Amino acid sequence: MNKTTLRRATGLMMSGFLALSAFSGAAMAQQSFGPRANQQAQQQPGGGQAPAAQQQAPQAEVVATHGDWKIQCSQFPNPAAEGKSDSGTPATIRSCGMTQSATNAERQNVGLTLVFFKQKQGDKDVTMMRILVPIGVYLPTGIALEIDSNPVGRIPFVQCLPQFCMAIAEATPESLEKLKKGQKANFIIYEGPGAGLGIEVSLKGFTAGLNELDKQS
Repeated sequence: MNKTTLRRATGLMMSGFLALSAFSGAAMAQQSFGPRANQQAQQQPGGGQAPAAQQQAPQAEVVATHGDWKIQCSQFPNPAAEGKSDSGTPATIRSCGMTQSATNAERQNVGLTLVFFKQKQGDKDVTMMRILVPIGVYLPTGIALEIDSNPVGRIPFVQCLPQFCMAIAEATPESLEKLKKGQKANFIIYEGPGAGLGIEVSLKGFTAGLNELDKQS
């Protein structure tokens, strides 16, 4: 595995575990919705143990809070250090993300967790946006994003696990500027074609939080 591939794989692993750590609080307690809601209720009676992936996720530490955003960091095993005994290769890698969880105003069991994190693409650092939502969402439409009631675009789903589904996209410089200047971001998830549920995320402290993420990363 060359250095570029290793760096990319490490970044994806860390961002995935960090997202899971951030999601495992309030959002993991939410129920699924849509066609799979009844099925989940039958398969997962109350009082069971947390999913194995949740149990294995590294504990995220809140290192800073800016407005409605939290900066969380976790330590992960360094794949480059596997099988090496030299002291020049650190055994762990630190990864950080800026997170916020929110729910639909009328249906408190439907919510999302949003994670911004840094990732290497070639020789440059880019800001990525990962959104985690309950299972049962309508996948083909992705998640629609509005900032202060103005449509911005859609974020595609990339994977569903037993606990949640993930959508991910690069937060372009243009999108980040809109988020910095905005008051509220509305993420719309769908139960079916045309059946959208809006979930508002506060942008209070977004700029300061993003600056903090740059420092921590």
